[in-house]
Amino acid sequence: MRSHDYAAVLPFLSDIEVVASTIVAICTAITGVVALARAIRSNQRTVRANSLKIGWQVDSGPDATGALVLNESNTTFQKLVVTVTCGARLRTARKDIAVLKAGDEHLWPSGDVHRSVPAEPSPADASARHHGTPHDVQITFRDGKGYWSRNDERLDRVRSLVVWAERTRARTLAKYFGSSSPFRRTYAVSVKVESFDRTEALEEAFTRLVATGRPPRGYHVPDVVAGPHDWIGRVVREGSVLEPPFSPAGLARISPVAVAALTSQEQLYAIPYVFDSVALIRNNALTGGGPMPTTFDEAVHAGAAAVEAKGIEDGTGVALQVGSPDPAGNAGDPYHMWPLFSSCGGTFFGLGGTPSEAGGAAGFEDISAWRESFVHAFVELSKLGTGPGGSGALNPDLGRAEALPLFLAGRAPFLVCSSRALASIKDKRMDVTVAAVPPLGDRPAVSMVSVYGFYIYRDAPNIPAARDLVTSYLSQPDAGEDLNRLQQLVPVQEEAMDTVAARDAVLRPYIGQCDDGQVMPSWPEMRDAWRLLGQTEYKVLAGGSDPRAVAGEAAEAGWELLREARASGQ
Repeated sequence: MRSHDYAAVLPFLSDIEVVASTIVAICTAITGVVALARAIRSNQRTVRANSLKIGWQVDSGPDATGALVLNESNTTFQKLVVTVTCGARLRTARKDIAVLKAGDEHLWPSGDVHRSVPAEPSPADASARHHGTPHDVQITFRDGKGYWSRNDERLDRVRSLVVWAERTRARTLAKYFGSSSPFRRTYAVSVKVESFDRTEALEEAFTRLVATGRPPRGYHVPDVVAGPHDWIGRVVREGSVLEPPFSPAGLARISPVAVAALTSQEQLYAIPYVFDSVALIRNNALTGGGPMPTTFDEAVHAGAAAVEAKGIEDGTGVALQVGSPDPAGNAGDPYHMWPLFSSCGGTFFGLGGTPSEAGGAAGFEDISAWRESFVHAFVELSKLGTGPGGSGALNPDLGRAEALPLFLAGRAPFLVCSSRALASIKDKRMDVTVAAVPPLGDRPAVSMVSVYGFYIYRDAPNIPAARDLVTSYLSQPDAGEDLNRLQQLVPVQEEAMDTVAARDAVLRPYIGQCDDGQVMPSWPEMRDAWRLLGQTEYKVLAGGSDPRAVAGEAAEAGWELLREARASGQ
């Protein structure tokens, strides 16, 4: 191109530059206007939310004294949860208000507040004085698009919560609280679920958080931690969690077994959300149909016959997770072993039932009464192991990471596992039959029952929202069914348990176990007690030592370990 051609083009390029600059300026202005409009709307929402007044009103008598909520705005608020902390009784009461219209007020009378707070009765004159003392009042509510929390001093908009959970449960909870979930449609709050590889890793991280205030690298401080009920004794002793206030109507929808499992000294310490236990699962493609085994020996023989008939190399008749020792000293898996152990007369170091059923310390038999049955049960288990005289039916080195994959790969006709296995089985479209684990000995096989709950961390960034949102949602009648649609888990809501049992033949045996099994104890010493039982299980199955001597030493050690639990009556 010649030089005069460049000169001719320059004005055109200059025009383009002007147009582009104008477009950029317009876009910048639009962005600014949009940001300003959002800021104005946000400020308007804040002003409206700030017009919801709360406090403890003191008047001449209890009927006019209480928690007052006054809507001075021109909008309607929904899903209000009022909580009153009674400092003198160290308890928190809760009341749900579905709607509070513009200009309306609601008084929760002091008498009603204190009737919903479990406490020792006070003399009439002391009670009258108590009604007039200040109480801490908090409220959470929704204004249409936002969720808010406020107390006497400040107002906060709650945008997100953080939940910690074990990996398998985290995947389900991420969907349960996800962007398209009923929870998210009901509450304008996002939930970030952060996962840990194993429950033990989650427990260790939570323990360190309580001690140091610092989460592991890459994690955030949680509002809620999803964990099993056998943490209760430890977290109560540490003071690491807050008591979740339930409305009486909401609590009535939850199974009393689940509530009792997460209760210590008549106070609920976590929000129940799912049951679990173990069952025997059969791969019908390997064994054919027909009745399920009625004894564990039948399961072992049927499994071995199927492995041989199908020419399965490196297979096993029954996959039951045990596990060799890890660097921390953990070995075995007493939870999955328990039906076999209990059917041979074994007990949890002499505990005759759950602490709530047996009256705490009164539920323990003296060691002289249970030691021999405890030893005998481990001796019977050793006969299934790989040591001298063992049948090899149970491989002690088969752990959590190997048992389920072995079954899914078609190399084990039977599997003893918790309900966590059902999601993977469903994904592979396997034809299975499920039943209670049959007995190894001549007594009934009693499974251990665990209840998972949401623990509210004492230093959570969003305590009121975590407390009110999760308790509100989990107490709804359909919350359990919503969870079950995502994964075959046993809900804690009684109505949902009946509905699921009627329609799901695979999950039904698990529900039966949760009704009939032994709820795990939850003393502060549980971590050490489980480790002791697991190590003993592994040793007797692996051989190398006299199983009677190994079990006898474990009985003595467990009796000493639980000395405080027996003395305290927990």
